[in-house]
Amino acid sequence: MTVLLTTLGFDEKFQVRAFMRWFKELEGVVIFGSFENDLAKKALNSLVGVINSANVKYEVVEVNLYDFKELVFKVGRKLEDYKGKKLVFNLSGGMRVLSVALLLTLLLKDVDAIVELETEDFKGYFQFSISDFKPVSLSKDHLEVLKAIKEGYNTVNSIHKRLNMPLSTVWRRVNDLKEMGLIDNGMRLTFKGELVLSTTYFSSD
Repeated sequence: MTVLLTTLGFDEKFQVRAFMRWFKELEGVVIFGSFENDLAKKALNSLVGVINSANVKYEVVEVNLYDFKELVFKVGRKLEDYKGKKLVFNLSGGMRVLSVALLLTLLLKDVDAIVELETEDFKGYFQFSISDFKPVSLSKDHLEVLKAIKEGYNTVNSIHKRLNMPLSTVWRRVNDLKEMGLIDNGMRLTFKGELVLSTTYFSSD
């Protein structure tokens, strides 16, 4: 079962969409925000109405957006309540400081979770894992193998022939890339692998 944790500001539309996306597997929803403002209260009441109509449990965690350390502490304490659960964080609403605090807390506590974002016009939806943020250290061999996989070489033997690299070295580099989450068991680049390759200067000469 899944727990949806979401930030909320003055508009609940993104949170309602997230709720509908995950509804079939949800066991609970946690809403983070500051609700002193009338618009924020209205957004909260609307979101809670949707959640109640589906008979899903929820809780509201009110935070002080102007005390970053307290914010991280409060989020961290709440994460302790959901250890071992599948966590989905929707960061499409609320103030930026709240979204950053949630991401930072997940990284500091080394909690893996699905993170999702939508663009304001609803045309873009992005989903990634907190593990995608973990840094990787790649040698030139790693990058060459990663680039070859991107080009469609999806067996150790084909990469060995393409790169003229020793077979044993290719095996080790492929296993390294799998452990780092850059390729999957089908020898395809993961989302993280695509990002790493696209942001790494690489020359074949």
